Amino acid sequence: MNRRKRMLNDLDQDIRDHIELETQDNIAHGMSPEEARYAALRKFGNVTRVQEETRAVWSSAWLEQLLQDIRLGLRTLPKSPGFTAVAILTLALGIGANTAIFSVINGVLLSPLPYKNPDQLVVIKEHDSLPNVMDIQRQTRAFSQGGGINVDKMDYIGASEPVQVRVGSVNAGFLETLGVQPMLGRIISPGEDVQGGPRLAMVSNYFWQNYLGSDPHAAGDTIQLGGNSYTVICVMPASFALPAEHADVFVSLVVRDPRAGAERDLHFMHTYWRLREGVTLAQAQADIAAIDRRLAEQYPADEKERKSQLVPLHEWLVGDVRSALLVLFGAVGLVLLIACANFANLLMMRAVAERQELVIRAALGAGRGRLIRKTLTESLLLSVFGGLAGLLFAKWGTSLLLALRPEELARLSGIHMDTRVLLFVLVVSVLTGVVFGMAPAWIAAGVDVAEALKESGRSTTASTMGHNIRKILVTSEVAVAVVLLVGAGLLIKGFSRLRSMNPGFNSANVMTMYLQLPTTRYREIPKQTQFRRELLTRLNSLPGVQAAMVTDIPLGGNYVGHRFVIDGRPPVAVGGEPKVQTLSVMGDYFHVMQIPLRVGRDFTPLDREKQPLVAVVNEEMVREFFPHESPIGARIRWAGDTGPPQWMTVIGVVADVRHSGLHQPTDPAVYTPFSQSDEGWRRFMTLAIRAPDTSPGLVEEVKKQIWSVDSLIPVSDVHAMDELIAVSLAQQRFNMLLLGLFAVLALILAAVGIYGAMAYAVNQRTHEIGIRTALGAQRRDVLRLVMKDGTKIALFGIASGIAGALALTRLMASLLFEVKPTDPATFAAVTILLALVALAACYIPARRAMRVDPMVALRYE
Repeated sequence: MNRRKRMLNDLDQDIRDHIELETQDNIAHGMSPEEARYAALRKFGNVTRVQEETRAVWSSAWLEQLLQDIRLGLRTLPKSPGFTAVAILTLALGIGANTAIFSVINGVLLSPLPYKNPDQLVVIKEHDSLPNVMDIQRQTRAFSQGGGINVDKMDYIGASEPVQVRVGSVNAGFLETLGVQPMLGRIISPGEDVQGGPRLAMVSNYFWQNYLGSDPHAAGDTIQLGGNSYTVICVMPASFALPAEHADVFVSLVVRDPRAGAERDLHFMHTYWRLREGVTLAQAQADIAAIDRRLAEQYPADEKERKSQLVPLHEWLVGDVRSALLVLFGAVGLVLLIACANFANLLMMRAVAERQELVIRAALGAGRGRLIRKTLTESLLLSVFGGLAGLLFAKWGTSLLLALRPEELARLSGIHMDTRVLLFVLVVSVLTGVVFGMAPAWIAAGVDVAEALKESGRSTTASTMGHNIRKILVTSEVAVAVVLLVGAGLLIKGFSRLRSMNPGFNSANVMTMYLQLPTTRYREIPKQTQFRRELLTRLNSLPGVQAAMVTDIPLGGNYVGHRFVIDGRPPVAVGGEPKVQTLSVMGDYFHVMQIPLRVGRDFTPLDREKQPLVAVVNEEMVREFFPHESPIGARIRWAGDTGPPQWMTVIGVVADVRHSGLHQPTDPAVYTPFSQSDEGWRRFMTLAIRAPDTSPGLVEEVKKQIWSVDSLIPVSDVHAMDELIAVSLAQQRFNMLLLGLFAVLALILAAVGIYGAMAYAVNQRTHEIGIRTALGAQRRDVLRLVMKDGTKIALFGIASGIAGALALTRLMASLLFEVKPTDPATFAAVTILLALVALAACYIPARRAMRVDPMVALRYE
């Protein structure tokens, strides 16, 4: 009022009097005060002053009314605690689930990588050798920097007991490519990254804290790795982590292992490259393709089939999980739609319940816009409170997701609630309040005062429209629930089939642990063989223990491959020989792992050094290379061997073992005895121990036996074989559990929606039911009346959902294992389940309708 007076004092007194008179006259003719004031100002005021005064009048009135609506909503909502709690809880579940999944998507897919100019970083998908990496560095025009890394394990002497740490063997340029700035010290220079160079170590922040006591003067200290002394020259910052793996220490590959660093055909390095300014991915791909052709021509024995594929680093990191996360985000978005539909239904029911109040407001002069704003304000308040409650659910849900996460889920450290997540909650909450509150607000505002004041005013157009909208919303809820349940059913069926896959061995009562012999003390093959033989003798002497060893344990997801030649077959061009998985074993490995022997014989103690070389192959090897003949007696050798050919005779065929995962096809494999291997670099091995009791006590006893042979050998990666199977299924289990959880939540919300709609319909038709009963309708007639409406809604929803599921489940085909997206059994099961739930949700209100007393119902009106 004071503001308005100050503005009016600027007007000429005569014009002011005319304005006031005109305003009163306009009000007398039925205009609202605001409209009357505006018309008077337009007639008598100066144009500029009219605009200022009009803006002041309308803005002050609008703001005052908005604040009044908010205050009114905050006062009235607590007076309906049941409605308010259900509405907030419904939205909190939907918004919370969406926020939790969005937090994961934000951390994994949306947040930028923690490196300098991450959009310039690319990877070559195929592993490469150090000589090739160095050639690319010299020949490239597309990359400004590049380097490679291979992460494996080395024993570290300096802790309370020998331990294995993860060591990244790199070339000079690798860390510079990622833009790493050391916290302490410096990185290895190109002049030090040469054969015979000094043994230098760059340690991670974790290693510095846990093994070097966070010593600020650690640079210059000496540590023992793999039996050699390394000088620490650098400590990495705590924020640094490798893109796709973990390493505790970084050393020069060519200094650590000159032989491995010189082998061109030893493709075991991940390589990362930084594009030059202005160079596109397509230009870089053309550049690397030209280098591939030159290397293939220059080194056909090793690089004939070379074909490098460049991928942006971010895409490479998230490629395997992107589709799964997007499917889950779509699924949880459907859950939010169901929650919003229930929310809209609640608002419409409340609008009908408050209909008398709205009639009174309209009768006292409240316009349609005023009634819409009042109802919409309450909707926004509820959605905002639901969003705040959803944040609590999201925090709990994010913790649950991280607890269930598969190891393959990249960038776990980036998963947290940041500004982008909070903005997501705000936007979703406001949009939910506006979009799903608009229809109830519009219906609530459509009050015909004259009709409403009549006794028959219950059957207004707005009520009919609201009833129809509620039917549409409930039908949509059922349809969305069908889509989610079908998706979850397909994943569950696929996971069940995957879990029942035969891995090729018996995992029960098998424990595994990883060992690696240090180069300094076990460079010669006879020493390696002596250690293995003595260790197995000691372990097999333990009561009930059966022990053997293999280079790469099944389901480890990693193995060494070799090109090979079959005796008597037509010669193959150098570099074009086929590849097989190669594994060295010792002890009664196939018996310990219970891998079935199909044909021929197993290895025996006589298959040892200085005896004829022998090999056992798997069934896939036979199918691919001996499809119409017996492999027993055939001779094979490794391609590229120098000197006289070292032919191995195939003596047996064993069942296929799924080394790369239950969902991955098996590869051709060749098993050879450790004792006949001439590959001294195979100093790594995994013990496989079968015993009735694989408790921690057995683990300690095995460690004692290992250390009785060599007290400096560290033991790591102690796992039960069943655990490794569970880890290999982690991604599929993660997808199944989450989509299943969302489907159950959708089913519950849909059931609540059906029940609420039918309960409300029964309440609205109490008078009609009473009349029907008074006229002789039986209880079964009333039951049929109510169930008919509910069943019709459910059937329409189920039919629409099946159509939607047939279209949408195709998007998740990559997540399914041996199950078609249109699997009839799954669709049928979901249809029956949802029909039963819908019938149950309808039956409860129907039972109440059957108990309606006709006299009470008639008095109700």
